[in-house]
Amino acid sequence: MSETHDATDSHETKIGRSITLPVLDQAESRAPMMGRTKTARWRAAVLTLVNLLMIAHLIQWAIVGMTISPIEPSESMETLEVGVVNAGAIFFLVAILATLIFGRFFCGWLCHVVALQDLCAWMMTRVGIRPKPFRSRFLVYFPILLGGYMFVWPTFKREALAPALEAASLDWPAWLRPVEPIQQWSNGLVVEDFWATMPPWFIAVPFLFICGFACVYFLGAKGFCTYGCPYAAFFKPIDTLAPVRIRVNDDCHQCGYCTSVCTSNVRVSEEVRDFGMVVDPGCMKTLDCVSACPNDALSLGFGKPALGAKPKESAKESRKAALKKRRGRYDLLLWQEILAAVLMLWFFYATRGMLDMVPMLLAGGLAAIGTLILLMGLKLFTEQHVRLYNFKFKQKGRIRPMGYLLLLVALGFVVGSAWSGNARILRWKGDLRYNSSQIPTSVLLRPEFDPSPEQREQAQQAVSSYQRADSFEKGGLGWALNAEHRLRLSYFLSVLDRNEEALVELRRVIKDGEPTDALVLQAGQVLIRSMDDNPGDLDPSEIDAAKRAALLELYEDALNAHPGLHAIRSELSRSAYSVQDREKAEAYWAIEGYSDDPLFSISHASYKGFEGDVAGARLLFEQAAEQAAELDRPAGLWIDIARTALQFGVQDLALELVQRAIDDPSATALTWLAAGEIANAVGQRDLGGERAQHALTMPGIDQPMVIARAAGVLLSRVADMPQLELYVAQLEQSLAQLPEEDERRAEIIDQLEQGRAKLEQLRADLQLGQKMLVQAADEAHDPFEQFAIARGMVFAGNGLNRPELLEQGITVLEQIADEHPEFPIIGHDLSSLFYQMGRGPEALERLIQAAERDEGSALLAQRAAEMSQAVGDEAQAQRWSEEARRRAEQ
Repeated sequence: MSETHDATDSHETKIGRSITLPVLDQAESRAPMMGRTKTARWRAAVLTLVNLLMIAHLIQWAIVGMTISPIEPSESMETLEVGVVNAGAIFFLVAILATLIFGRFFCGWLCHVVALQDLCAWMMTRVGIRPKPFRSRFLVYFPILLGGYMFVWPTFKREALAPALEAASLDWPAWLRPVEPIQQWSNGLVVEDFWATMPPWFIAVPFLFICGFACVYFLGAKGFCTYGCPYAAFFKPIDTLAPVRIRVNDDCHQCGYCTSVCTSNVRVSEEVRDFGMVVDPGCMKTLDCVSACPNDALSLGFGKPALGAKPKESAKESRKAALKKRRGRYDLLLWQEILAAVLMLWFFYATRGMLDMVPMLLAGGLAAIGTLILLMGLKLFTEQHVRLYNFKFKQKGRIRPMGYLLLLVALGFVVGSAWSGNARILRWKGDLRYNSSQIPTSVLLRPEFDPSPEQREQAQQAVSSYQRADSFEKGGLGWALNAEHRLRLSYFLSVLDRNEEALVELRRVIKDGEPTDALVLQAGQVLIRSMDDNPGDLDPSEIDAAKRAALLELYEDALNAHPGLHAIRSELSRSAYSVQDREKAEAYWAIEGYSDDPLFSISHASYKGFEGDVAGARLLFEQAAEQAAELDRPAGLWIDIARTALQFGVQDLALELVQRAIDDPSATALTWLAAGEIANAVGQRDLGGERAQHALTMPGIDQPMVIARAAGVLLSRVADMPQLELYVAQLEQSLAQLPEEDERRAEIIDQLEQGRAKLEQLRADLQLGQKMLVQAADEAHDPFEQFAIARGMVFAGNGLNRPELLEQGITVLEQIADEHPEFPIIGHDLSSLFYQMGRGPEALERLIQAAERDEGSALLAQRAAEMSQAVGDEAQAQRWSEEARRRAEQ
């Protein structure tokens, strides 16, 4: 049986070349068609069962409301990135281990995408189209790149890149998303939102068509497996180690039937002839070749793996000749291959995330098909004959109607990728500026903050990028920004003091996204600032009432759209209670659907405590604790309940919950550190220090602000050191005055030893705490984070009467202010700190410096005038008052 084309077509360009196979005499036997062997029928049944089980899984979730997490290998990305062990990760690991022994059985017998491709190939053969494999030099490496990005890159960033950057004292590049260390592995085997990581139906259906019919038609029976599947990057190399392989005996007549029926695009007859087994890692162990062999020469068996296998002595020369001939059978010339590789990467980048919906695997399939279609379209201008299967696009130098249709489709890929790629690049440019910005939102919304010209320019460029990337209806050239990008656009609009526009973006996020309580509170701050900028015709006496009404209206809108915003619910109920509308305040909590939500119970308890019902608050705190116990990782929530309960005097319950939290397996370093802080808050300083010491031995304690918090817990018990030093001195004096024979000496000596040991421990804590604060300040690259840590050093040094720590903190603060002239607000805050410490002249010097650096801020000029007045410099006060008026009039 021959797969060659007629001689008349041999000079035409064809995608998916055929090869000539030796065959037996037709009277002796006849090879079955591809996909129609006895084994193929069994495999079809198994793959059908796999898809039925997938449907059953979906139905079970729809009925019960919870189920096993998606059994999809791509879910392993969540495991590698954040440490959530799910069913997909376990399944992928089992598949890898099985491949290590049995080869790629998973691909051939259990993969739903293989089932889809086989179905499409079978349907195409029914209408006379026999899929032929597209052969490429470079594009076969795309799955390796994709698999490495999905499954190797996250771990590489965490285990290799992050330590390297830390050792070099470098920040993460703005173009690279940081990766956080996995503090604790968690159980994600059971989920409620099964479809959270799956695409919507209007994306899933094109995915099935693209990875099914289109890939099979253009790339061959296993086209997606060859050019788009990231899992092949792992299964292929592991398959070479597997001892279970297709093997041959002496009954082989080299008829070629095995190759003709192979849906994995493997030249089985050549492999078994040269090696005595199939060594090609593309073999998916479908067993069609075993079933089709007329002499039962092929079988599945254990033996040597493919790795390191060498051809038989008698086959070496024919093997070399075959490989040389095969290298000439690529469907593209070398320059076309290079172009194809560039196009493949571009199409993948442009289509992945298009409309914020196209998933990675669909983007891979689209990239492969788009590349091939565009190359075929280019051939219409360079070659005399172009065809694919029965479709003739160009014949005898003349483009046929199907050729014009091909050009139209190719143009669609070009235009679509240009549109999507442009939108993605614009988003990327905005993201780069966001990642490189050092202005915290808390600083941004302060009235003292005024951006520098450079910061304004960066913000303007970011706003332009995001707005051009937005949908056509909003004046952009792309599609609607998602919630994250709208938040970033709002951020930069606030930098530019365009607060009304920033508020519009935040309102869109609240309306269409899934906002957090913190986001709504932030929107409230932007609202207040926008009203400060544009008070309208309101009298000063009316402004506060107008602000309050507008803020409550914003909160009401957010809560109506998202009833799960329980902190906002608490704010509204407290507001109603404050104006004596208790009925309205209680009505906020008369809502169904949250009886099992611990966050709802915490917020309700907080409101009860606010109105003075401590007993009612306690019952709700206890209810929240029991609800939290039903969660996989309750420790953090128990700490939150304890903190809130402590605010309303429910100390015994708070301490009980803290103990439950640190005893729970889900406790992390932050849990222990928070437990230490709570112990300090109730006066148990020794216990707090012990918990902080334990936290320092756990992973996840290496962030600068966390180190500073731990240092604060250790240093808090050093506050008792002066009294202890006095106590030890008194004991030493008493001991020196007692005669040697006095019976009280033994008791005093014992007390003295205990006091000295405790004093030594406190000194060690002091030394360690000081060292940790210095370390935290050195490792913090954000100037505002550095400032907060250094200010903590000043407070600690002042409170503990440790002048060296206080001066060290001041030195760091002055260094930050001098190294970051682009942030005059840092100088303003340093001035305030100096003034609180009674260092008026230094406070005035720093404030004047800040006002001079920000030449457009009337507020800083006015503050400089007030500070000059406070320290008695009337001339300076007059000069800065005039400067403040001049700036305000500009």
